[in-house]
Amino acid sequence: MNINKKMNKQRDKKIIILFGIIIFILLIFSIYLSNENKILKQENFLFKTILYADTQMSEVSIISQKGDSYYSEASFFYENSNYNSVESNCRLARGYYSDSSQKYREIKSEIQKANIEDSLINIYSEFLEVLAEIKLNMFEACEHFESASRYYDKYYDADTPYDDQSYDMGALEIDSMNEKIKLHDENVRKYNSLLGDFKAEMGERLNE
Repeated sequence: MNINKKMNKQRDKKIIILFGIIIFILLIFSIYLSNENKILKQENFLFKTILYADTQMSEVSIISQKGDSYYSEASFFYENSNYNSVESNCRLARGYYSDSSQKYREIKSEIQKANIEDSLINIYSEFLEVLAEIKLNMFEACEHFESASRYYDKYYDADTPYDDQSYDMGALEIDSMNEKIKLHDENVRKYNSLLGDFKAEMGERLNE
């Protein structure tokens, strides 16, 4: 009788230990699943944020392309010495470049408000800022182009006095415009480099 009681106690003790182990394993597993679920939610939120930003960027690029179109028109008229048309097209281009630069910064601000600590977001924010700078460079280039055209239009007017400095002033404005174009080209290279970094990082994430 005592032996049976002793055996039963030992068996109960083993069962309690076994249940304790099972409960511990289940607890660890539930924590693991909870962490996995949390990670999945974070990843999902990250990709949704990037997808939203991509959609916004596509809309802004349409605005930017209109600016490029008017800038091309201005360049065409400049080659044909139609300075009034250069001015009007530069004014239109500046409006679109200003809008697109501002909107790129607004998108950057929106994704930063999501408070996602991630290298993808950091890279994305950085190239949005560079895109904003690229459009600002073109805005400023158009300002100088517009001013140069006004000077040239004045210089080639039949009533302009022989000692008028308009031509030289126009040349200075063209030099300033070329400096802005140079900055634009540098920022384009910077943007392409950041875009390459983003694609590489995204590729690694998708292959994990």
